[in-house]
Amino acid sequence: MRLALAALAAVVALPLVVIVLVLGSTGGGPAAAAPAAPAAVASARAAAPGAPWARALLAAGGWPATGCNTGAIQAWERAEGSTPAWHNPLDTTLREPGSRPVNSVGVQAYPSVQEGLAATVATLRGGPYGPVLSALAAGNDAQAVANAVAASPWGTEPFTAGCA
Repeated sequence: MRLALAALAAVVALPLVVIVLVLGSTGGGPAAAAPAAPAAVASARAAAPGAPWARALLAAGGWPATGCNTGAIQAWERAEGSTPAWHNPLDTTLREPGSRPVNSVGVQAYPSVQEGLAATVATLRGGPYGPVLSALAAGNDAQAVANAVAASPWGTEPFTAGCA
């Protein structure tokens, strides 16, 4: 859990550094980045699926944060079509304290991004997902990850993935 929190904090902080650098280089002064804005941006980024969530998942699971793995996770998120408020972009069904089912299959909504990340890693590591774990460990073929997910009991239909 600590690793997931540290990974999420690092991933969320990166876009803020980029924003500050861009604002600074285009003439935006300190007034362009009010003290309340970073927290609001970080909160919105943490809740939204996409590259930051994908990188946080890879870090939490100990998988290489390659462009291929990031692209595969983002494509998987799109294939699932989850609701960001669920903090569960890959639609795991693992029940955790504070989670609640959101559909007839048992996909869970988690109270926080951190809990959603932890549940996703626990599901992958605790289930029959060896080929998915192997493809993520290799980190060099986004479509191999997608094929392994589609062939697994996760329940995701086949999808196309490319390296980011």
